Amino acid sequence: MRHISIKWRMTLWFTVVMVTISALVLVFVMLMNRNSVTRPPEAQVVYMVQRNADDLEFDHGNWDFSDVEFYGHGVYTEIYDEDGHLLGGAGPAAVTEQMPFSDEGLRTVTGSDDGRYYVYDRALNVGGATVWVRGTIDSAARESVMDVIVPLAWALLPGLVVVSALGGWLISSLSFKPMEKVIAAAESISGGDDLSKRIGLPRGKSEINRLAGAFDDMFDRLERSFKAETQFTSDASHELRTPVTVILAECDTLERTQPTAEDYQEGVGVIRRQAQQMSRLIGQLLHITRLEQGTQKTYMERADLSALAEAVCEQQRLIAPAGTELTLDAPEPVEVQADVLLMTRVLNNLIANAFRYGKDGGHVSVTVRRENGWAVLAVRDDGIGIAPEQQERIWQRFYQVDPARSGGEGTGLGLYMVRQIARLHGGTAEVDSAPGQGSTFTVRIPAHRK
Repeated sequence: MRHISIKWRMTLWFTVVMVTISALVLVFVMLMNRNSVTRPPEAQVVYMVQRNADDLEFDHGNWDFSDVEFYGHGVYTEIYDEDGHLLGGAGPAAVTEQMPFSDEGLRTVTGSDDGRYYVYDRALNVGGATVWVRGTIDSAARESVMDVIVPLAWALLPGLVVVSALGGWLISSLSFKPMEKVIAAAESISGGDDLSKRIGLPRGKSEINRLAGAFDDMFDRLERSFKAETQFTSDASHELRTPVTVILAECDTLERTQPTAEDYQEGVGVIRRQAQQMSRLIGQLLHITRLEQGTQKTYMERADLSALAEAVCEQQRLIAPAGTELTLDAPEPVEVQADVLLMTRVLNNLIANAFRYGKDGGHVSVTVRRENGWAVLAVRDDGIGIAPEQQERIWQRFYQVDPARSGGEGTGLGLYMVRQIARLHGGTAEVDSAPGQGSTFTVRIPAHRK
């Protein structure tokens, strides 16, 4: 049974149920008509006459026919007095011949319709009074019942079985047709042919539609995961190539030469800086991958963006380039629902970027304000600025306007991460800049409703 498909199981189930119902109906009909079906006409007429004779009552000199069944199960019942006068009931219209009475004798008579009838008489003597109970039945009565019930049942039974089987197959086929799409999509993705394959059923409340929707969501996540893995591998192999090459070259130099203590210390310093660069790069790549996949754990809480900016600015002043001034303009509390650690990273990235690309002895300003239901964070520098054709590219991975200004510490992932975090909070990240006039980076996220 486990090797039979669900469609065939449903079809067999419908068929078995219909066969069972049909059989029960047939048995019920035969039981309801058992007297007509199981008894031959001659036995039926004797049975009815005897039963009606037992139901006759003689009370205070009068006959009581209230319990007598004058017609039932194909038997016509007549009651006569001893002189042959009809007291109750009627015979078949086709039997016009008045036959003499014969106590408990079964006789045959031909009717006006050329049909053959059985006649049975029984004398009943109660209280000195005698009556005759006569029963008449068509000899074809049993055949007529059988001709109607049994052939009809046997004709309907196979038909109902066939209809139920076809109906079961049709219903199961239509019901499980979407499953073929699910299987095809799963097999396509499993084979690695096309990760963008989707089932594409409309969303609905039925189990199949909900299952297809769940599979589509799962396929979306699988595709994103695969793309993120591919992107991570590509980025890591590309960006780690330079520091790895530098490390290997430095090690080779130290091995081939007779380095002095100063040379050795310098070489170790180069290796350490490249290793630190690799560590930062890998950490940022992992963080970005988790953001893109939606697996980054976030702890959204009510926080004051102004207070957060003040704390970050205090820390950044300690590492600001010599002569660079960092100011904060946050005149009022601006509450948001945000992940404090992620928003701290946004502030650190934007301020570090402003330090890196600002002019020597310049000024970096941080502004926090509320604007039309948004919490607005802006970081402005007075540095080299960004050309219009580069302003969209700076949000891409690893893109740097002037790599030489990063001092080997920039990875080109800071601004990309800023935009991803802003989007995670339901906001945006934009830049307003012109060459030689500095840049203003603005992050907007929904402010907490007062």
